[in-house]
Parts: sequence; C-alpha cells; structure tokens
Amino acid sequence: MRGTAIPGALGSVTVEYELTLADVRSGVGARARAVPRARRLRIAMAVAVAAFVLATALTAALRGPGAVGAPMWVVLALCGWGVFVVWGTPPLQARALYEVVRLHGRTRTRLDEVGMSSASAQSTQTMEWALFGRYAETKDVFVLMSADRAGGSLAVLPKRAFTRPGDTDRLRALLDSRLPRA
Repeated sequence: MRGTAIPGALGSVTVEYELTLADVRSGVGARARAVPRARRLRIAMAVAVAAFVLATALTAALRGPGAVGAPMWVVLALCGWGVFVVWGTPPLQARALYEVVRLHGRTRTRLDEVGMSSASAQSTQTMEWALFGRYAETKDVFVLMSADRAGGSLAVLPKRAFTRPGDTDRLRALLDSRLPRA
C-alpha cells in the first residue's frame, strides 16, 4: 500500500488498497448517519420498539401474572423485527456490498481536481465530482456518496491506504473544495 501525491493546483492523491469488510461497514455506517431519511427511520424504529415494549409491559402488568397470550406474542415479534431493522440492516447491507467490492481486489484510485479514477485487475472507472453529492469522514475511512438524496451509491476510501505524510490532509482539502461534508 503506497500513497503518492501528484502535484496540481489543489493537489491530487493516488492510493492503493484492498477494501475489507470493516472498511465497508464503516462506510455504510457513515452513510446511515449522513442521510436524513436513514436517520429518521432509525429514530422512528427505535421509538416504535420502545413503545411496543412499554405497551407489552403495561398490558402484562394490568392483566396479572401469566397473562401474556397470543396477541402479546405478536407485539413481541414486532419488537424483534424493529430491533432487527434498526440494528441489523446496516451490517447486512455492508456484507452484501462487500461481496461485490471484494471481487475487485487490489484497487488503485486517483483523486484530483476532475474527480476520481479507480482501476483494478477486473475494472476501471472514472467519475467526475458531479456524480457525488457529499462526503463523510470517519476515523477509518472517507466515504463519497452519490448526489441522490439517499446517497444510494458510495465509494469507500480506507485511511490506512494514505501512507505518505500529508496525503490525508491533501485529500480532505480536495474533498472540501469539491463536495459538502455530510
């Protein structure tokens, strides 16, 4: 893994990396926190689960011991589904995305004033900045999200790939000049 800075007005950064499941999980998590719709869904589901649990506890308390019947099991099953949706969906999304990106293997990505170009043994692609709507940064990765409201498409760049001093700061400055932070 080697990061190389190439001179330009704002500079450019070229990195080589192979994405891991942890990188993709971090990217999907960052997108979930950055997309307003996803945040609202997580909050709504957490509130619904809390309401179901409270309703179940109150109903059981009012009916007395051993009063949890068939309708209460439906409520408990809905609570389990809500917990899965809130906390289980992002890891499943990350796993599915990782199954696709792992096929690319080692990837070389260049980010410059025009956009992002990536190449691996299996594919090459070039994306101009207009395709991205925003970016997020976590302690482990940079995440570039598509311009649609849901951030449906994303590019994950692991920070461990930025090995030369200043590459991370140079990329951050380049991203700040082209995209809003999520």
